[in-house]
Amino acid sequence: MNEKQEKTRFAILGGVVGFLFLVFVYQLMLIQIAEGEAYADQANRGYTATQSIPAARGEIVDRYGRPFTTNRIGFDIILDRAFLPTAKQNQVIGDLIGQMEEMGQAWIDNLPITGDEPFAFADGKETEVARLKSHLGVAEYASAQECFSWLAERYGLGTYDPRTGLCTLLGRNKEVVGTWDAVTARKLIGVRYEMEQRSFSLRNTYTFAQDVGTSCATIIAELGYRLPGVSVVQSTVREFVEGDLAPHIIGVTGPIYSDEMKELREEGKLYTAENPRGYRGNELIGKFGIEKKYEDQLRGTEGVRTISLDSKGSVVGVEETVPPTPGSTVVLTLDKNLQRAGQDGLENTIKDLQTKTTVNAGMHANAGAVVAVEVKTGEILAMATYPSYDNATYYQDYDALNQQKPEPLLNRATMGTYRPGSTYKPAMAVAGLSEGVITPGETIFCGGVYTRFSDYHPRCLYVNGNINVVGALQVSCNIFFYETGYRLGIQRQNEYSAHFGLGSKTGIELPELPGQLSSPATQAAAGLTWSDGNIVQSAIGQLDHLFTPVQMAGYIATLANNGQRMQLHLTKSIKSYSFEETLEEIQPTVVDRVPAPPEVWPVVREGMTKATLPGGTSYWYWTGFPLPVASKTGTPEASGDNLDSCYICYIPADDPQIAIAVVIEKGGQGYTGAPVARAIAEEYFFGSSDVEDVAEVGTLLP
Repeated sequence: MNEKQEKTRFAILGGVVGFLFLVFVYQLMLIQIAEGEAYADQANRGYTATQSIPAARGEIVDRYGRPFTTNRIGFDIILDRAFLPTAKQNQVIGDLIGQMEEMGQAWIDNLPITGDEPFAFADGKETEVARLKSHLGVAEYASAQECFSWLAERYGLGTYDPRTGLCTLLGRNKEVVGTWDAVTARKLIGVRYEMEQRSFSLRNTYTFAQDVGTSCATIIAELGYRLPGVSVVQSTVREFVEGDLAPHIIGVTGPIYSDEMKELREEGKLYTAENPRGYRGNELIGKFGIEKKYEDQLRGTEGVRTISLDSKGSVVGVEETVPPTPGSTVVLTLDKNLQRAGQDGLENTIKDLQTKTTVNAGMHANAGAVVAVEVKTGEILAMATYPSYDNATYYQDYDALNQQKPEPLLNRATMGTYRPGSTYKPAMAVAGLSEGVITPGETIFCGGVYTRFSDYHPRCLYVNGNINVVGALQVSCNIFFYETGYRLGIQRQNEYSAHFGLGSKTGIELPELPGQLSSPATQAAAGLTWSDGNIVQSAIGQLDHLFTPVQMAGYIATLANNGQRMQLHLTKSIKSYSFEETLEEIQPTVVDRVPAPPEVWPVVREGMTKATLPGGTSYWYWTGFPLPVASKTGTPEASGDNLDSCYICYIPADDPQIAIAVVIEKGGQGYTGAPVARAIAEEYFFGSSDVEDVAEVGTLLP
């Protein structure tokens, strides 16, 4: 390369460098002079974040607008990540705990570790302990002391030494930065653990204490200068008007924990910029019952608060950009008065049986359920189970309730399955008459023993002589229905039972078991061989038949409705929070029809009506009742030597309006459930009809 070329090359390179330098200078001048003010403003403005503003949860009311749940204004103490210095979290929380202790106020602490050394897992908290260990990723055999030690390090409290009872935090040069005694550390860990479970972040505030008193709220608010990130906010508090009324149906709300967060995330229901309707970690959610079933309608739409922060993270402005919208009101088909009558009737009857009867008459009775249905619509008017509990103290009582026997948390009306016993006989009467294997005038001889088989002789409680289907229903003759069932065979028995809705889910709004019908398959599943004897036992509601009380209520309502089976349901409508608009209305729906000729139903009705007249199986329990009652008793075999009590009826027999099914575990005799049914009937036909101001007296909400 000659000298001239080399000079040319350097000149070009110098020109390029000079040009780039001029561009750089130009851009620098543009930023500093022409657009300097805009960039400075952007730097000072920093960024924005949003927080949710809770919406009032919709209420749950009965068919007349009388509330099961209400909302009232309360005060919560919250921690706000936007104002809480990260490096001082433990200090601020510790100061807040100290203030709460001085006022004798409680705060949220669900850590399943005892509060004093030596640390142990809290009794009755197996589920919570498993969640804790899963959260920490430790082995199942990890001790409470070990979990406490790991949590102390996790939340910046340092190393726990059980010998000194201290948690010590060291700095980079191994100097002691801070120390906490174990009890104080346990309190801090309890709050920090719950904050983590509730996904505390800039977007999600954390509720430290709920529904505190006015004086507490005032003091904490006044101490705001000492407690950065701590605020007192107004909130709506869920209350139960009568917490012990229909608790299994109404359900409760509770905080969203990390495992539920995972499910919501998988379902695409968590908050994001693209899904502002999604859940945030500080919300409550329906846990079971109607609160869970209608979570989307009850929840409402949260508002949005926009927080502006400068480049240093300091808050420079707060604005409510979207106001909250309250949730909808769920109107149930339940009648609070009938629900109370059913609950009290069930409890009082069981307690009377325990104290006033013998073993065979129900002395060991200890649990049960009752369901009342409006015949023409399928609306459930009452659904009670015993023993029960109070939703208002559900969380406080949970550990004790979870260990109690019989289980008060079990909704026996939907999740308990029972043999129906002789309450199954009306279905067999319908099937036998419809299929022509018996006729209304035909008599079958009852000598007390069924003699069709040479090696199997099931018995009847009485010697009834020649008896027809009406008489057999009146006195509950086993021999008549052994023979009817044998002539039908198990396949036709089950076909008619299925039309009545027996052995399958009803489709109501709560979790339920399907139950089952006796069949060769059920016997095979138990390792047994099917025989003709099984056919006749099935015909009187024994063997493998297992039905829920709500199924039995649907069955008796279908009998009352001449074979037209209505969809059972607990929800009548969904209304706006103010009741001004009906958003959804549940219409009566026919789901099946029993294939029986019209002339069959009066015959069966006559036999069931005579069961409540002199000589009938439940006559004495309806003495003096002014309306005709069609009924059937059942005394199925239960565990051991115990007998359950099953009772079904509809009223009035000549124009059915209400159908009732009662089951009493270890009730001894089928008629022992009759007083429960009568308590509901007395209230339905002759009780009070008072309603709250939310609706006019006697006005049924659509």
